[in-house]
Amino acid sequence: MQLYELARSRNGENLSAVFNDTEVLIIQRFEEAEHILRSNAGNYRKNMAWFRQTMGASRFSEDGHAWEIRKSLTQSYLSKFDRENTFRLASLYARESLHELTADRSRIDDNVLSTMTASVLVDNFFGVPFDETCIDMTLLAELMAYGSETSFVPPGKTSAVYRQTLMRLPELRREIIRAFGYFRKKETKQTPLLKSLLAADARTSDRIILEHELMTFLAAGAETSASTIGWACYLLARHPDLQERLRESAIAFWQEDTPSWKQLSTLRPLAAFISETLRLYPPAPIVSRFAVEAEQLGDTYIEAGKNVIISFIGIQHDQRFRSAPWTVDINADPSSKAAGDVMAFSIGPRVCGGKHFALVELITILSVYLNHASFELTDGTPPIFKWKSQLLREGGHPVRIKWLDQHPKANTMN
Repeated sequence: MQLYELARSRNGENLSAVFNDTEVLIIQRFEEAEHILRSNAGNYRKNMAWFRQTMGASRFSEDGHAWEIRKSLTQSYLSKFDRENTFRLASLYARESLHELTADRSRIDDNVLSTMTASVLVDNFFGVPFDETCIDMTLLAELMAYGSETSFVPPGKTSAVYRQTLMRLPELRREIIRAFGYFRKKETKQTPLLKSLLAADARTSDRIILEHELMTFLAAGAETSASTIGWACYLLARHPDLQERLRESAIAFWQEDTPSWKQLSTLRPLAAFISETLRLYPPAPIVSRFAVEAEQLGDTYIEAGKNVIISFIGIQHDQRFRSAPWTVDINADPSSKAAGDVMAFSIGPRVCGGKHFALVELITILSVYLNHASFELTDGTPPIFKWKSQLLREGGHPVRIKWLDQHPKANTMN
């Protein structure tokens, strides 16, 4: 991925580059990113037309009033969720996923991870098993790939390449929307969140469509977490000594009489490792903005309409904040501006609404994986990055996962 190359060759610098014939300003410094995302966020609107055309209008893609009304629908649920219940669900589905991941494979199946995190999300917020919905995560991943491929496509671009890319889009969207129709059925459990979304859908004035909100909810809430778990497994396999150190913490935790999220949240090594995973491999490596009005930003003049990319990869590998930014260091200063559990979720008024839910889920899954399995690298070649609206590895992670206990039981928490 070009952003990793720029983080190495132009470390700590902002620069201009061309993507799909479009010139963009790439921000690799925290100071300018903070100005754009927080201090003067009102001047930088979301540049998400490419995402909207694939996933539909949702909280993720909209700005202004359209974003405000969508935020008001979901944020209270994302902020005030039951952390102990999330801990319980993440523990359950993490163990279930290990059965598939340890089935004599030399690479991790990304779809297994996506199904696991989707199960935690759907069961937590909608109170139903994910497999009951019949939603196919591979189709959702394909839809997100279309959005990624058309990122920054200049207006009016009509080459054969783009036309061919978009040919399957209408059919794919219809297929996914049909599956999400499950949540409109009268017999489907009506949780508070679903009731709110259905009521908003019924108010035509707000132009909120249930399926669009759910697609983005699942994509942003499940695919990004799955990506992070995949990279965490890869890092564990690459660093066996660190893997053993973290396993000691996980085993000690799960040997407690009544393990809980309250206890797990105090284990600094596990939280620090998740933060480092997010720093080294941010699941959503960029946010895209455009300037409404021109302004002088340091030594850079930004004209109105300028496309701006905030590179979390560049910011989180800035040598001003880390002397060795390319290595895993769970003892690093947790308050660093480049810490993954801070910057990878973005900052300012548009910070990721599901940040706290994601951290509970990720740390819990990590603890279960370490308690029950070992991770071994099967191929030492450097990653070839693949971006499908989240950062993946081409071909899956070359990691073999093995059970440590001889008689695993998926229906127990420990």
